[in-house]
Amino acid sequence: MTADTAPAHGASALVVSYCFPPYSDTSAVVAAKRVRERGEPVDVIYNAMDGVCPLDTSLLNLCGDVVQRFAAVPSPTHFSRWADVTAFTQRGMERAVEWEQSRGRPYARLYSRAGYPASHILGAAYAIARPTVAWTAEFSEPLSRDARGRVRWADVTPNALSGNLRQAVAERGFHLPDDNVFDWAEVVPCVLADELQFTTREHLDVVLEKCHDPQLAERVASRARIAPDPVLPDESYQQVGSRDELDGHRRHIGYVGDADLAGDTVMKALGALPESVRDRLTLHVFTTHVDKVRASPQVSALGSSIRVERRLPYFEFLNVCTTMDCLLVGDAVMPPGAGVSPLLPAEISDYLGSGTPVWGIVESGSPLDREPLVYRSPVNHVSAAVQVLAQIARA
Repeated sequence: MTADTAPAHGASALVVSYCFPPYSDTSAVVAAKRVRERGEPVDVIYNAMDGVCPLDTSLLNLCGDVVQRFAAVPSPTHFSRWADVTAFTQRGMERAVEWEQSRGRPYARLYSRAGYPASHILGAAYAIARPTVAWTAEFSEPLSRDARGRVRWADVTPNALSGNLRQAVAERGFHLPDDNVFDWAEVVPCVLADELQFTTREHLDVVLEKCHDPQLAERVASRARIAPDPVLPDESYQQVGSRDELDGHRRHIGYVGDADLAGDTVMKALGALPESVRDRLTLHVFTTHVDKVRASPQVSALGSSIRVERRLPYFEFLNVCTTMDCLLVGDAVMPPGAGVSPLLPAEISDYLGSGTPVWGIVESGSPLDREPLVYRSPVNHVSAAVQVLAQIARA
């Protein structure tokens, strides 16, 4: 399906996701999996992210059979700058109106997913213009905080869009707390959306804690739904064939990341193992920064016990998950006093669907800690990771 083409029957739902296939990004993948899960014919508006996100056209296989029309909005790509959020919203609204005219009626349902704030801002603009639409707004993470709980800030500057949003929120008896793009992208859907979707209960709790108005907190709680990321069927893991043969004398551990957090703990643990045990293990690190990770003295010291490779196209990655002996995932480490991370790493749904044992490096009581992990060890606990590696080597 090419952009702006559509079969005769059309779609009754509009999807707004700032990043969407064929761009390769975690947010794009999960949004496409949601569309697939719902199974409803949709039209999709996203941002043209050439030069920022790599292309992976195979991702269209996730939902191409239910997407009727794609529109890549040619607005400047930026995570939070208000001028660029405004440009995306204006051009996205123009495309939605064009599609409505070709359909002869507005959309009945709207779904927006925010790994990027602009998704919910365009969603809000459409919901304000079309009050009868049923809007589901999904939060992939706390937008106003980063993965380690630090505040994110970007100024909302006065323009027609910000004035429109202020007025719509005020008309419903609420107010916007400040002029932070990230806060607006959380508060506005909490006020306007019909359904609010969260991956974990902890994430919902973070949003509820920020609702200083008890009536807004009540509204959020009554419309919230917890929905873990979808797990794909077995056939998705076999769409791309196996890669090169793995050394059958070793146990292979797959890790997606830039060798920080969980990866760093495991590399230290590998270095602490007796050589006879380490020689039975290989950690495969799939990263976007291959040269940087390979240049690390810690990586060099591990020799054949570590392989640093480029991040793979999505369906190739799914297949590789089935060839590993273990898949590694870790919690984000929060600063002292901030509690556990409210996030469930996006990789976990793909890992669990592969059938391969999963090792979680977890903070006690986190969403990841509740998952059905075959192996687990605490964050930043090298000696515990040494024990898990020894178990895997003996398996």
